[in-house]
Amino acid sequence: MKKIPLILFSLFLLVDVAGQEESPNVPLTFGADLVNRYIFRGLDFGSSPAIQPSLVFSTGNFTLGAWGSYAFVTSPAGIEADLYAFYSFDFGLSVGITDYYFPSERLKIDQNVILPVRSGKYFDYAHHHYLELNATQSLGSFRLNANYGFLNLDHAVYLEAGYALKWADLFVGAGNGLYSLSGKFNVVNVGIKASREVALTKDYSFSLSSSLILNPNAEQIHLVFCLSL
Repeated sequence: MKKIPLILFSLFLLVDVAGQEESPNVPLTFGADLVNRYIFRGLDFGSSPAIQPSLVFSTGNFTLGAWGSYAFVTSPAGIEADLYAFYSFDFGLSVGITDYYFPSERLKIDQNVILPVRSGKYFDYAHHHYLELNATQSLGSFRLNANYGFLNLDHAVYLEAGYALKWADLFVGAGNGLYSLSGKFNVVNVGIKASREVALTKDYSFSLSSSLILNPNAEQIHLVFCLSL
């Protein structure tokens, strides 16, 4: 189990190299988001604006990706580097695994704010990695996400339902474990997200989005702005 983060990293490199050898048009995409606050499933990570780069390789129905978040106000709680892999079926189901890495020994929850305990090394899987199984089912405008943490996440479960309107996306999520102040299942992430594309040239555009997020369990509300490049 502890070798899974290293296996994901190796797969990402191997598939990337193989794709470059087979075709000059590698389906490799990259980008970055600028956010005024990193709110994840109702939790505040880093308590600061952040830049969030990404690198994604897709071939057929299989996707390998890397994603990170780096707070402008540097702290272990504001640094994250994740690897993930998933497979998408033609009937709208995607299944995969995510390796979350935080340079802290344990993530302490204080009023639903992530706090660092001690900075640490990447390959210390027992303390600095959090593995999760992910599944998403899309049915037209409706989607349902199910996530189960099985390494250092104390079997935490997070479920989220979303619905895409023409003018906005609605979502509601509930979780236990680290997501909830009591550790029991609670609604922790309710909100609405509006976004738009801005075309600069014929071949280049960027997107803007704003989300209003309520965490009923922590009695907190967040307004998040995101610029996606």
